[in-house]
Amino acid sequence: MTRKDLVAAYGRVGLAIAAFAFVAGVIAAPILPKFGSSAVAVSKPQDEPTFHPLLTPAGFKTN
Repeated sequence: MTRKDLVAAYGRVGLAIAAFAFVAGVIAAPILPKFGSSAVAVSKPQDEPTFHPLLTPAGFKTN
């Protein structure tokens, strides 16, 4: 087998594997989300706000 024939053979094998992976992906795409977690996520409200304003010199009160 020459080098050109060997490259052509590997190319055909690679193309067959890529085609199989594409078909498997098309078939699995609608099936896989059913096994995963739900797309809706609900979080519990926090008692304390997460934003704390920065202290600046203008924010201090003087008597």
